[in-house]
Amino acid sequence: MDGIRHVALGCCVISTVAGMIRVFWPENTFAPVINAVLALYIVTAGLQMLRTTDWPGLTAQLYRLADVTVQRNDYTDYGQDLTRSVSVDAVRTVLQQAGIEAAVMMRGGVCCVELVRESDRDQAQALLAASCGDLPWEISGGGKTP
Repeated sequence: MDGIRHVALGCCVISTVAGMIRVFWPENTFAPVINAVLALYIVTAGLQMLRTTDWPGLTAQLYRLADVTVQRNDYTDYGQDLTRSVSVDAVRTVLQQAGIEAAVMMRGGVCCVELVRESDRDQAQALLAASCGDLPWEISGGGKTP
């Protein structure tokens, strides 16, 4: 990387010097001479940069950058947790839309539904059987309210 930095610095210096000459002396009778000297200076500086650059080191550095493998993060557990969370929210919404009051939470990979009223058990079982699909569920108890 040092070689690339040296090349870039050299180009910047050369461009700056050429720009300063053009700005401070735009119209002169020595324009062809200045252009020739400037061209020779650019060629000389460029050859000097090319000669002093550590090409094998630069090549090795670029190969090392290319050999770095992209580390893949495993997000499967996070994806499963997120899926379960969304599923619990969906079950909660389905029960609320049916007018069933219940506490819905995920415990040990099972969607646990705790009803407020025991009288809603049959309706809740039918809704959960119809809407849960592969999600394991259980009604963990009914409330004391009839």
